[in-house]
Amino acid sequence: MLENQTSEEKNNENIVQMNNKGRNKKIALIIGILFVLGLIIVPRIWAKFNKKEVICLNNQTQIYEKYKDAVVLVKHTYALQISIKGSEPFQISVDDSSLGEKTISGTGFFVSEDGKIVTNHHVAEPWKYTESKDEDFSDLKDHIASILPDSIDKKDYKTYLESHWNDYYDEEGEGDYSEEEAVAENNAAVANVDSSSVNSEVNDLISDNKTEEKAVTSQITFTNIDDVSIVPKTVEISIALHGSKDDWLQCKVFKIADGDEVDVAVLQLISESLPASVSDIVDLDDAVKDDSSIKPGTNAILIGYPMGLQLANTRKGIKVQVYEGQINKESDGVSVQYNVTSTHGASGSPVFNECGQLIAINYAGYDEAQGYNFGIVAKHAMSLME
Repeated sequence: MLENQTSEEKNNENIVQMNNKGRNKKIALIIGILFVLGLIIVPRIWAKFNKKEVICLNNQTQIYEKYKDAVVLVKHTYALQISIKGSEPFQISVDDSSLGEKTISGTGFFVSEDGKIVTNHHVAEPWKYTESKDEDFSDLKDHIASILPDSIDKKDYKTYLESHWNDYYDEEGEGDYSEEEAVAENNAAVANVDSSSVNSEVNDLISDNKTEEKAVTSQITFTNIDDVSIVPKTVEISIALHGSKDDWLQCKVFKIADGDEVDVAVLQLISESLPASVSDIVDLDDAVKDDSSIKPGTNAILIGYPMGLQLANTRKGIKVQVYEGQINKESDGVSVQYNVTSTHGASGSPVFNECGQLIAINYAGYDEAQGYNFGIVAKHAMSLME
């Protein structure tokens, strides 16, 4: 009897423990769900009720004074690099403008405390816009393949190409003596000898030399053109601040918009910190998100570096410029048109409305006819920073 009672009590205790475990699991599950929902919903509610009120600036001068230190001059130097049979890419120094370093200038503006800078894609990767989309550098590849023997060691590619670069032109006949020039030179050296015999001997000598040259050349296996790769690479990206004197801060490419249509990119200072002279960044949270609200006839104010250093340089250092115009056409979802004065170098400039809110990033226009300029609407820069 006592044993049966003890067994029943144990069963009851087990049932209670199982019920408690089940209840605890349910409570834990509910707490987990509430926690996840809290992580999603609470920040949104907080943002809704604690959203910063946009303070509208009164005029172009106030907008300039607030953001002049945040807008920077961008300098990007790049060059073509060569890789052969998968070798480490290298750059060569030869008398050929297509392989020389190229430098472009643009504009950018700080948008974060860790030194991120919004600019154009074509400032961050200029070769994708300056070269033809079908450009495969086939002429340069053919040049390299025609002068580089396949037997050359990888470590000697650079020095060999630099010392033999002009051999390509010699093979095409440039720099060679013509047969007539060779005959004339030999005639001058043996002026007292019968000219007919000289001509005959020289012709025979030229013929023998060419035959020997062809025989030697035919024994050399040159590099296959398919083994030659040419890729544009950044040499240096740097920025100069308003008021600075030839002081350049090193940058890196942080992020680039997908595709070619949205011409926006983000750079970042190598230091990953905002310069002390920059007190106000261009806050993307205050930017105009709804581009359909950008109406023709409303003001557009651009702060940037058109013409690069050519206009920026002053006796007191580099100075940014401000230009005002009007919106001319409604946004198509990607870009908006305005008649603000602009030219090359102003690519990547911030464009503000009359309140000082970012509405676009300047990216295109016509040097030949002012008043037809375009900017990528601000929402694309915002999505790139998310």
